[in-house]
Amino acid sequence: MKLPRSNKKLRRGFVSYVMVLGMGLVLTLLTISAYQRATMAHKVQAETQIRVDFADKEDEILRAIVNITPNRAIRAMKSGASSEATQLRWQAIFSDALTQSNARSSVSTQLQTSMGAGTSIVANNGDSTLANLNNIFDAIEPEPGYMSTGMNRSLGGGFPVPLQGSTAIADQDKDYPIITNSKIYSNLASAGVTLPVATYSRLNVIPYPEIRFGYSAPGQPFVAKRNWWAFSMQLGENDQVLNSFSRGDGSVGERDFILSIYEIPSQLAISAESFVNLGKHADGEKWANTTIEGAVYTTRAEVGSGLHIDRISGRRGLTLASDVKVGTEDLGGNPFDPGVREKYEIKHEGAFMPVTLASEAGRAAFVPINRGIEFFDRFHATNKDVEVNVLSPTSWNNYSVGALQCALRLDVKEVLTPTNPTPSVYRFSYLTGTTGSARRTMDVNMFPPVNPQTARTLEDGFAEVAQENQEYNFGTRVVDVAYGIEGYYNYIRNVTGRVRFDNATFGDPRVTKVKKGYFRPALPFDNKLLGSKRSIAIYPERLREFVAALPGGPSGTNVNNSIVINVDYVANPALAKPGPPPCPENDYGVLMTECDDLHHYEKGFSLVTNMRLYIGDDFNIVPTTTPAGLTAPFFPPCSLFAPEKRYGTEKDPFRVEMNGQLGHLGGDTGSETPVHLLDMKMSSGADAAASKIDVNLKPITHPAALPPIYMMNWLVTVEERRKAFYNSDGSAR
Repeated sequence: MKLPRSNKKLRRGFVSYVMVLGMGLVLTLLTISAYQRATMAHKVQAETQIRVDFADKEDEILRAIVNITPNRAIRAMKSGASSEATQLRWQAIFSDALTQSNARSSVSTQLQTSMGAGTSIVANNGDSTLANLNNIFDAIEPEPGYMSTGMNRSLGGGFPVPLQGSTAIADQDKDYPIITNSKIYSNLASAGVTLPVATYSRLNVIPYPEIRFGYSAPGQPFVAKRNWWAFSMQLGENDQVLNSFSRGDGSVGERDFILSIYEIPSQLAISAESFVNLGKHADGEKWANTTIEGAVYTTRAEVGSGLHIDRISGRRGLTLASDVKVGTEDLGGNPFDPGVREKYEIKHEGAFMPVTLASEAGRAAFVPINRGIEFFDRFHATNKDVEVNVLSPTSWNNYSVGALQCALRLDVKEVLTPTNPTPSVYRFSYLTGTTGSARRTMDVNMFPPVNPQTARTLEDGFAEVAQENQEYNFGTRVVDVAYGIEGYYNYIRNVTGRVRFDNATFGDPRVTKVKKGYFRPALPFDNKLLGSKRSIAIYPERLREFVAALPGGPSGTNVNNSIVINVDYVANPALAKPGPPPCPENDYGVLMTECDDLHHYEKGFSLVTNMRLYIGDDFNIVPTTTPAGLTAPFFPPCSLFAPEKRYGTEKDPFRVEMNGQLGHLGGDTGSETPVHLLDMKMSSGADAAASKIDVNLKPITHPAALPPIYMMNWLVTVEERRKAFYNSDGSAR
């Protein structure tokens, strides 16, 4: 198709090169500005992401330090620690914390592979081998080294009060995490603890840390000792990353931290290192006549319907019935359901919920020092009392085995015959001197021969009381008597009233010689039959007078106030090692009587045994002198540790009443069958009826209320000391 040509004339135009160039320049500048802004935003975003990455890494490093440190502290107390000293140093702890937290890379190889990005290139300049620990960790300026010890000098505001000890311990503390009984509160700590350090040097009353794990309420006074160390950390300093960015407090990324190990004696109403049921007996009947004050701690627990407790904490898990009341306020639902805990804390202005697990505590770890059945048996440890090449002045066995901590020791050493395992020789030992600095041992033959002319030395503790053919009246006092001369003696045990010292009464141990009469307080132990069962009788009320009569300047009941009863199956293979609970019926039992009045034990009394314990009398029902800070009546603080307890002797008691604290050392074996703490057995083996059990449990709030032997726990925390809150001289702003 042909179109006609247009006759319209077009106007002439022109192009301004100046305008084009000008507009091009403007657009170019705008593009450059946008690029610069995008580049700056990318840089800020990258640096922010690196900061987040470093913050996450540092947080994981701190968590790893909390997990590693108690393990290394324990190893430093064990035999042979000197040979692995390099691995126990602070620099090794920090290095292992970097590895455990995977801090050397932003994304692990395993995660990249699982995401299908195994061949990707990671351009994070925060990734590094982090080989130079000196740039990452150091002591608080200007001190050299990796760690500042909280011993023998104050570091100023923002730091806890120091412990004190020898210069040698303080020097070790800079290199290793040292836990020892030789670290004490002294004059440097007097302003920062509640009670006088001259009286309560090993343990005092201090505030509970601000953490979620509710062994106690945050800030609430509790009985403990705080070991602590201070260090600085700057992860980016290894590769000069982020060093140009100040934290706003004059530092360039470096942060100060306080690492603490709280030594906490078991002091709660219930402390059970096991899986327990609270509120019910094994037959399903609810606890009756039971009062529980203060907090409860267990490894795992199922809490039955209708129970009321003030606070509960667990290490692995808690299951609460719907109508369980914890504290004074309604929890608002299951504390482990999403949002319940947050709502509670908002409603109560940030107060932590009184139901907590150790996993919720963040940078904290709770470590029960539980040796299980070993706690009762001082012969279990291969080296017994002596552990060699340890770094800490306190060895692990002596720190954690209650049987080794007892001042008095009673061992079955020999028996009559292999077919008649009645104990024939006991070994008894006690501490001497005003501080119990030495130990003295004596053997006691329970069946001394009565044949005339048999040579044997006079046993320890006997004093002359009469000449031959004289009579002496001991009244109601129970004593042991001896008759003889010049290394030849015959004995009669457990006598009262009038005794005539002559050949007709004792036989003639030394013919043709004029003899004498002797006495000592009666043995505080004996052989007894409980039905057909062989038992070792122990009489706590006799111990004080008996030990006081022994040679060697023995200490009083403030030192010789605890006893362990074991069988020496190590030295004598003919003796069988007592079996684990439930205790075999053919094993020895320990029968405790004459134990109602212990008021002479002003600092308390403890008994530890790896055999079944029969409590055959009222125990500790007479008050003693009340220490300052506590209210009367005050009963001597006592503890009884045995794998199994029964109440009564020949006859079952009508009722069992208990006041104080209750614990269990069985450990969490993973079984779904819980321990029922208030299932008490009578001497016959029958279960006590719930209506016949009265229990009043309450916490210990003062170190004077701690018995001589107790369980220990560690609480490990790490917290930041923010420099913005303190002046250069350490004082608070």
